[in-house]
Amino acid sequence: MPELPGLSALLVQGGDERIALQGESGQNKYGVSPAPRAGLVEFSSSTASHISAEAWAAVDAFRQRMHEERSDGPEHERALWQREARRIRTTFCTTWGLEAAQMSWHLHRSGTDAHAMASALSLRKFGRPYRIVMGEACETGSKVAQALLEGSRQQGRLMAELSEIAIRGEDGACRSAQAIDQDFLRVVTQSLAEDVPVMVVRVDESKSGCCYPSQALVQQIAAGSPQHTSVLVDCSQLRCEAQVLQDYLARQYLVVLTGSKFYGAPAFCGALLGGADWAAVWPQDLPDVDAHGRPNFGVLARWEAALCAMQRYQQLPDEVRHEWLACFEEALTQRVAASSSLSLLDALRDGRSGPRSLFALRCRDSGGQRSLSPAEVERVYRRLNQMQPQQAQEYVYAIGQPVPCMGADGQRSQYLRLSLSAPMLLMLAQMPQAQGRAWLRARIDGVVGGLEEEIALLGQSDR
Repeated sequence: MPELPGLSALLVQGGDERIALQGESGQNKYGVSPAPRAGLVEFSSSTASHISAEAWAAVDAFRQRMHEERSDGPEHERALWQREARRIRTTFCTTWGLEAAQMSWHLHRSGTDAHAMASALSLRKFGRPYRIVMGEACETGSKVAQALLEGSRQQGRLMAELSEIAIRGEDGACRSAQAIDQDFLRVVTQSLAEDVPVMVVRVDESKSGCCYPSQALVQQIAAGSPQHTSVLVDCSQLRCEAQVLQDYLARQYLVVLTGSKFYGAPAFCGALLGGADWAAVWPQDLPDVDAHGRPNFGVLARWEAALCAMQRYQQLPDEVRHEWLACFEEALTQRVAASSSLSLLDALRDGRSGPRSLFALRCRDSGGQRSLSPAEVERVYRRLNQMQPQQAQEYVYAIGQPVPCMGADGQRSQYLRLSLSAPMLLMLAQMPQAQGRAWLRARIDGVVGGLEEEIALLGQSDR
């Protein structure tokens, strides 16, 4: 029987071009390698992060255990994969307080794949063509809209059509929550009047930290016509509290989540969850296999990394988590307020009063006179992420990749992102409070200062 891949190869097994390692760099398209990296301060958990040393050790132990337990024969290997998938589910449920939930669950290579399955389940429920209503696609995963449509494919025909609702205006500012809700409700009402079932996508949180449409509206739609509507919650960032996740499932919503982003596992670590009402149409939970029929242990390894952070984070007292999230928000808000070239975009929070862990930044020229073009934002991002440690520089920084606001050409403006991850918060929680606060403020000053320097260099020739 072939050996399991080495740790780095195992952590990218089963992915696509987004996490394939490129050339001699040993990095994927996000600029991330599948191994811990010392000296890197990652405010990039909105996109992709390097695995922590603790998670790396957990994956190493998992790989060693799988190596010892595998034996000749594909049937045994598939049974081993299914056993480990059940263990991961059990651990996840215990961590998130879902032990009593009658929940269906399916591991996926990515959140994108989970979206496709959610659309396919809605088709099974409706049994006829339907409409998907979601916010603008650029606020979610790059391939989510297409995956939702592909999930509806039946005998070569797409059974769904998609309606996108604008979330931000041309200047990048959020539209009002009321206007967004009204647009969602208008499309849903019209569809149901035409006897077209509807799948409504709620995002919690988007790439820029928004939550929409409102929970009140989603509950109204679901209660008004339960047989002709389904609700999918895109929780790919997984920055919500356990009670929120429990409530979604109790309401019989489908939920897409990932163990990457906030929890710092390698990219391509997805899952789809559904309440008890979905059991009748839920497919048999078979192993994820490659083209040769061999189980993909890579997705299990990535979930092992995610659970390493989830378990530790959920065990922290609420007041400790709140304290460090508030410290991050306060330090970033104050530092950006003092910048002439950076400002924070607003975000729809749907009544949430707690501190945020994800912020989007608008970039202007050094004089603050104009917004940077998409090409200039890309250049600032690329330069900052390509910086290497220098003798006088202890840290280098990573930030979230640029995201466009929706427009006719999809490029009317772009923003960068800074976010706090669970692994970084766990590290801070181990420090004396004063030391941790000083470290975090210094790192925020460092990354914002780095962005300001790169913006100032835009008018100069390439170095």
